[in-house]
Amino acid sequence: MKDFNEAVAFHGHTCGGLAMGYKACELAIEKLGLSFSEDEEVVCITETDSCTVDAIQAVLGCTAGKGNLFINNWGKTAFSFYRRDNDTSVRLVANPECMPVNPEMAELRPKVFSGKATPEEIERFHTLSHMWIEDMLNMPAEKMYTVKETTEALPSHARIYNNVICSVCGEQVAEGLAPVIDGKPVCIPCLRK
Repeated sequence: MKDFNEAVAFHGHTCGGLAMGYKACELAIEKLGLSFSEDEEVVCITETDSCTVDAIQAVLGCTAGKGNLFINNWGKTAFSFYRRDNDTSVRLVANPECMPVNPEMAELRPKVFSGKATPEEIERFHTLSHMWIEDMLNMPAEKMYTVKETTEALPSHARIYNNVICSVCGEQVAEGLAPVIDGKPVCIPCLRK
């Protein structure tokens, strides 16, 4: 498994969300025997668009461009992982009681993110945040997540389309995503006009 610092390098900074995503990868690897997905061997359907998703991209190689990362932004820290070669899957849902946030950190958070915190408050927030992240990284992943059965079907392999030209705007569009209207392809944005 890739090191947490590799996820940090991909994401750009360390944060609690990235640590949560890293621990989800750790548990998915343990439960399904996953490794980095060079193509579409591993698939993830995430129920959030938070920082957690960057850990999944960095550690397991699931990306939207390869067609093995699907984001349902439902605001839930929950992830369904699928292993194509043996048709196994698992859904991991964050346990809300596992990582209580330090009350001081919770109080400082709105000040820091609104730009109203003093330099001392910012420094204290970052100190508390780093301690919280370390606690997460040292916690057993099975305490952080509830393991459930997946509810979403395994998505099919990514499809590669030929391109056509939209008859309205003249821009190139994937053939499979351009409905044919009056015998001519039309892109989705032009359909909405």
